[in-house]
Amino acid sequence: MNEEVKNIHILGGGPAGMASAYFAKENNIPFGLYESSNQIGGNCKTITDGDFKYDTGAHRLHDKDEEITKLIRSILKNDLLKVEAPSQIFLKGKLIDFPLNIKSIFKQLNWNDLQKIISENMLNKFSNIKDPKTFLDMANQQYGKTLSNLFLINYTEKLWGENAGVLSTKVAGDRLKNLNLTSLLKSYFKGNRYNPKHLEGGFYYPKNGFGSIFESIETKLGKENINLNSNVTKIYHDHGLIKGIMINDSKKIKIKDKVLSTLPLNYLLKILNPKPPKEIQKLADGFQFRSLRICILYLNIRNFSKNASIYFPDKLFPFTRIYEPKNRSYKMAPHDKTCIVIEVPCHKNDSVFNDSNKVFFENIKSLLIKNNLLNKQDIINESSIKVPFAYPILKIGIEDEVKKALNYLETFRNLYILGRNAKFEYVHIHNLFRNAKKFINQLNG
Repeated sequence: MNEEVKNIHILGGGPAGMASAYFAKENNIPFGLYESSNQIGGNCKTITDGDFKYDTGAHRLHDKDEEITKLIRSILKNDLLKVEAPSQIFLKGKLIDFPLNIKSIFKQLNWNDLQKIISENMLNKFSNIKDPKTFLDMANQQYGKTLSNLFLINYTEKLWGENAGVLSTKVAGDRLKNLNLTSLLKSYFKGNRYNPKHLEGGFYYPKNGFGSIFESIETKLGKENINLNSNVTKIYHDHGLIKGIMINDSKKIKIKDKVLSTLPLNYLLKILNPKPPKEIQKLADGFQFRSLRICILYLNIRNFSKNASIYFPDKLFPFTRIYEPKNRSYKMAPHDKTCIVIEVPCHKNDSVFNDSNKVFFENIKSLLIKNNLLNKQDIINESSIKVPFAYPILKIGIEDEVKKALNYLETFRNLYILGRNAKFEYVHIHNLFRNAKKFINQLNG
């Protein structure tokens, strides 16, 4: 077994791993990072295909942490754009503004639906609101059943692959915070003077794609500290200490220092050697992730739309969102062409995930053409990528199960856990950077 003396071994080169490596470097803490693929960035990669660039997801940076925004700006050497592109929802052949606003709702919905929306929200206002236990309850309480069913429930069930009645309220993140009929009315009557916290209008975006944040960090860290194509396939432990790791089922590395895992929680538990207690192994089987299969269509037109994203709540469409990279940065496509990125949530054993490219592309294109969203003659080319650990599926009660698993992992005195998939939580990039900084400061302190 080879011996490596590093103060910290970082498992995984996604956002959490790269942010931790960045702060380790800033604090002169020696480290080694192990990433299974041939490119850092995890689920936040930027792919270059000829003159086109696109991200493995519609990522954006909201200015919710001034210090972290400033840090990312410095990492990118000021190549951070402020984007004001709108977003819309495609529903029943019409485009409705998102975030939702009263004017757009009244303009696009029929009078019968509008009456239901108003009456349901009035009843909610005077009813005894209890703390909702499920996403379904929360959406109905804040929006009323009609508005929820139109815009939230179908979309959420499609995205997570589960009934909204079994999903935790955590799946909403902070998207529904302060969002109700009262806030919609205020946004209508006060216009730009009213900007509740849920409204996502403007955001920041790196000029060369979201993945350039982590590519810039990689340049700063030095290639000697980053091990690509290095899949951690076993983690050896003894007497409450991590003693070594196996890379690609062939190379054993002895460890005397600290280990930070950003690997998916279920995967980490399954590669421990010796295996965890049966109770913990059973928990690992219950930690499920939603996958994505992404279709990229290259178009011989200047723009597909003016939107940052278009959302598709209707279950007629297998995809949940289309985003156009060029509307985030002019660097993402040639001046006279564009591409669109279509996100299709699925499980790894679904037909969608395993269909041939030909079948997958035809299904997507035919729906877009049939609904007058795209002209067949404008399509130049297409490509597809798969994202197997896109979202942790947060069901009711999952927090308690995760806590048990993390409590078990805390028994290893030199093992630390950080990251969205590692801690099985739905967090954003600024949270990951903030948590990474806090972790390294504690390590250094």
